[in-house]
Amino acid sequence: MNAARRLTIHSIGAGLAAAALAVLAPHAHAQGDAKSPLPDKPMRLVVPYSAGGGTDIVARHLADRLRTRLNRTIVVENKPGANGVIGTDLVAKSPPDGSTMVLVVNTHLLNPLLMKKLPYDTFKDLTPITKVATSPLVVVVSSDVPAHSVKELTEMMRKNPEKYSYGSSENMTRLVGAMYVKSQGVEPVHVPYKGGAPLMTDVVSGVTTIGVTSVLTAKQFITSGRLRALAVTGAKRTDALPNVPTMMESGAKDFEAYTDYSLFAPAGTPRPVLEYLQKEITATIHTPEMVELLAAQAAVPVGAPVTETAQQVQKDYQFWQHLVADVGLKAE
Repeated sequence: MNAARRLTIHSIGAGLAAAALAVLAPHAHAQGDAKSPLPDKPMRLVVPYSAGGGTDIVARHLADRLRTRLNRTIVVENKPGANGVIGTDLVAKSPPDGSTMVLVVNTHLLNPLLMKKLPYDTFKDLTPITKVATSPLVVVVSSDVPAHSVKELTEMMRKNPEKYSYGSSENMTRLVGAMYVKSQGVEPVHVPYKGGAPLMTDVVSGVTTIGVTSVLTAKQFITSGRLRALAVTGAKRTDALPNVPTMMESGAKDFEAYTDYSLFAPAGTPRPVLEYLQKEITATIHTPEMVELLAAQAAVPVGAPVTETAQQVQKDYQFWQHLVADVGLKAE
């Protein structure tokens, strides 16, 4: 991959192993700011991946603090399935009034490239609000696996390739997983999962050998000693896992990839509403408390303006088209 075009992965995916539905406000009704362009009703933040993963964690941290700032009820809903399509479709078909948002990772842009049929148009039925945060991914194995580096794991897979597998939680991690195995010249079996949390469960137990996921999703398992981190995908090491080398340090040339957590609303949402949400979300994620929470999980806040986010979405989609072709993935 051309070093001048570093891989930036967008999105947004899974959190605190809570229930599929959580109300993050002390009131049973919404009471917004009188100056707010939002409708006077509860808001929904949809996470189209399972509870317990990186996107869910980001969503719940954000909703908990945004609820106080906006002074209204915010409901976080996990709607996993079909690489995020089920939850995203729900938002695409919701009223375009600012009351419903979806937090996605770059799989949102990969789905139209890797899935032959979608129930919505990625670009016509949804509109970007802002990029919330960005974080590198991490390659992990069970602590029972004897490999302590990418090199050692590769040597093991070359000796007995039929014994190994790698998992992904949606098309974003599927693509990075494909990049990983291609960079190592090995062919372990690919195993798809509906979210980062179930993927981590199977990697911990040894059902699936390798997991490629967000640092946010894997951190608790790494800290507890149940998973071993072999490499991170950023250009440099992350303070959240300072002793873990990068993929490039591990010998994979130009291997740089990030998860971007981005918010989208239904198409047709009024521009003043989008800009109001972007402004409030940006202020929220840049508070010292939120910055610290994200940093602990290797993520940094962004808060890009609406126009800038929309332009970046188009650029990234074109980039994904070339990358998918380069890796050799086909629409299914």
